[in-house]
Amino acid sequence: MTDNITCTVIQGDQTYVSDLPGLRPLMNWLHRSPEILEGSYVIDKVVGKASAMLLTYGGAKKIHGKLMSKPADEFLTAHGIEHTYDVLTDYILNQDQSDMCPMEKRVKDLKEPEEAFAALKPIFIKE
Repeated sequence: MTDNITCTVIQGDQTYVSDLPGLRPLMNWLHRSPEILEGSYVIDKVVGKASAMLLTYGGAKKIHGKLMSKPADEFLTAHGIEHTYDVLTDYILNQDQSDMCPMEKRVKDLKEPEEAFAALKPIFIKE
């Protein structure tokens, strides 16, 4: 991935890339073209539990995170999704590095991928 690419999805012979920050690429794809994630290989700069839950919801089969949180690692393992990472961290930090990422906090106690999508959708999708 180049520096400006935040997320890459390889789905069959198609490759989709985004330079949007945070969960925006995943939420956009899930809202507009959910088939993009089904059976895909996803490479993302940051994979927290929120990302892991959304990728599971979307049907991704393999995930690589440059940075991955322990809750994301545990969630993906529990759901049988193949995944790797470059760096594993206790949790994803917010933008100013002072606290846990608000998206990570929002899904912290959720168990099901559908719950995460429902909890995050109002933040990202304005209909």
